[in-house]
This record gives sequence, C-alpha cells and structure tokens, in this order.
Amino acid sequence: MAGLGLAGRNLLTTLDFTPAEVRGLVDLALSIKAGDVRPDLARKVLGLLFFNPSVRTRMSCESAMARMGGSSIAVTAGKDTWQFECREGVVMDQNTQEHVRELAPVMSQFCHAVGIRKSELITTSSSTATATGTYEEIRGDDFIRRFAEFSDVPVVNFESNTYHPLQGLADSATMVERLGDPRGKKYVLTWAWHLKSLPAATPHSQMISAANLGMDVCVLRPEGWGLDPEIMGATRERVESLGGSLSETDDIAEAYRGANVVCAKAWAGLDYYGRFDQEARDKEGLRKDWIVDEAKMDLTDDAFFMHCLPVRRNVVVTDGVLDSPRSAAIQEAGNRLWTAAAVLAALTGAA
Repeated sequence: MAGLGLAGRNLLTTLDFTPAEVRGLVDLALSIKAGDVRPDLARKVLGLLFFNPSVRTRMSCESAMARMGGSSIAVTAGKDTWQFECREGVVMDQNTQEHVRELAPVMSQFCHAVGIRKSELITTSSSTATATGTYEEIRGDDFIRRFAEFSDVPVVNFESNTYHPLQGLADSATMVERLGDPRGKKYVLTWAWHLKSLPAATPHSQMISAANLGMDVCVLRPEGWGLDPEIMGATRERVESLGGSLSETDDIAEAYRGANVVCAKAWAGLDYYGRFDQEARDKEGLRKDWIVDEAKMDLTDDAFFMHCLPVRRNVVVTDGVLDSPRSAAIQEAGNRLWTAAAVLAALTGAA
C-alpha cells in the first residue's frame, strides 16, 4: 500500500490539505471498502473527546479502529471528566479544572491520535438553542486549535463550530461512487427549514466536499442564511483551481434545475447566534418552500439526494424522496466508516 505522506498531520478542515491529498484519502477509503486494502492499526489507540452528542462519528471511528486491529477510548467532557480550559493567562478559579497545555501532551502519551467534537452552539431536545458567543466570537474553534498546538499526535476534528471534515470526506466518497468523475457536475447544497438552530460546520464541509472534486457548486439559501464569507471565499478559490465554480442564490427553481446532486442541510443564520428566538420567528414563513420534495427533484438532471443524518422526515425532506432509489443518505452514512479508516490510517502512518 503506497503511503499518502500524511503521517503526523492534523485534520481540522480539508482546506488545509491539497486537492490531491483529499482525493488520495477518498480513493484510499473506497479501496478499503472494496477490500483491496486493509490498513494495519494494530496496537494503535484512538482517543475520543466529546463535548457534544455523537452517533455516526463516534461509531464509525470506533468501528474503523476495531476492524483494522486498533482500539479506542471515548471520554465525554463534563460527564466522564471535569471542564477544560484553553484560554491563555486565565485565573482558573471558576468551573474549569485543567488546561489544554497539560491535557493535550498527556493524552498524546496515551493515544496515537485524538478526535475532538466541540461546538458552542447547543440545541436541547426542544427547539431551544444557546451559544457561548456570537458566530464571530466562536468561529475560531479555539479549543480544538489550541489542543492541536500542544498535542504530540494527530488531532482530528470530529465537528467544531466551523468544520466537520469527516462528514465532508464521506460525502466526497459517495459522490465519486455515484458519479465516477464528478468534475463539472452540478452540486446543490440547499438550506432546509428546521425547528432547531443548527451549527454551520456540516454545511461548510459539505460545500467544500464538492469543491474538492471540481464540481459546479451552488449554495441555495434564503436571504439572511448565507454561510461564512471567509470560508466561501476559500472554497471558491479551491474549486476554481480545479475548473469548477461556486455560486449562491435564493432562487429555488433555478438552483435545482439541471442539478446532479442535491444535498440538504439546515443551519442557523450566522447573524442570529445569540438571537435564536428571533431566528425562529423570522424563518417560520420559510417552512413550506424550503423542503426537498418530489416536485423539486423533478427539476434536476436525475439528481440523487444526500443528507448527513439524522434527518427529520417531512420537515427537511419528504418520505417520497428519502425512501426512493434516488436517496444516497444510507450509502453516505455508511461511507463514514471507510473514510474514517482512511484518515486514521493515513495520519497515524499506517497508510
């Protein structure tokens, strides 16, 4: 198995990797899935640090380690442990008990890689959302970046305030499987109405996933629900270097027309962070139009449908689309296993 040359690297966003490196990870994942390659992760230990709930990310990474001969240790911050600090010069006389300056190098002695999920936008089981600051204040992903600064082993972003690279890689792998050569194909990332205010990390990485493949990327969203302008700019630079394009619109019919892929995801308006009650009122009138249904899919060029899951049926997408042969949601979720295996193998030197 030829090495990808990624050993020791962190994966905080695929924008930190070249398009060739990203494609190498995707191709490795699909080779592992096909049974052509089996990385050896024997005696490798993955540490998982969760500040937020996780199903697919946790299970796919733990399964990948187990299948390739390794093991994993999961810790839920605030439940299994105390609270951690990452700020410099802070007097720790409140509710934090350990700084990343100690936490990261100690975990590095126990593990060969560490995965961290930490988002400051928290939505309860009801529709109530809270954030520790405005989007501008939390977009820097301070904790995970500070942890990576002091870690002696690779750090993988399991979802932060701005990125979810493992989801993006799984989406890329799914599109390569379905389309063969995705270059020049039209990819639509559509905002969807949701009763909750959700983080922008996944849609950012889904947009980037199509850009990494040189597709014609269209972000469809209502006015006021645009994605991070800086990330949009970096994505546009990436996709144009590969011969693709990036556009955004609020014209639903025009966006769907001629699409080859439709990916739906709800996200909070970035200007609404800290004002989620206002967001709920402002978006209420969008519910009827911003759902993926059969009529919209009929405007496409026989597009297939993607969603990261979990998905609320008949809110984000109709049963008729989700249960049809055009839905790739289950395939997409399954590819989380194989892309996780590729990432963990590559970053720990097993690929």
